[in-house]
Amino acid sequence: MQTYGVALFYSTREAMKAEEIAKEAQLAVRIIPTPEKIHASCGFSLKYPLAEEDALISLLASAEIASEGFYHGTRDGLKTEYSIRKEK
Repeated sequence: MQTYGVALFYSTREAMKAEEIAKEAQLAVRIIPTPEKIHASCGFSLKYPLAEEDALISLLASAEIASEGFYHGTRDGLKTEYSIRKEK
């Protein structure tokens, strides 16, 4: 089973800027097409390891990049499920 995070954005420009600054901060992120099971305004999302979630959220906040939401993905074989991240 594989778990990971998915950050959604309001525009492609925000998603690309988020990827750029996260990579500069040496976070293991990459742009992916927004999963069909998740509704979003933008067709691109940012996939990241859950261990880096707090760092990514802080980085986006300090760069004033708005996100549409953060989801946790769980992939088990060919089946993938997503749940919205609960605030801590």
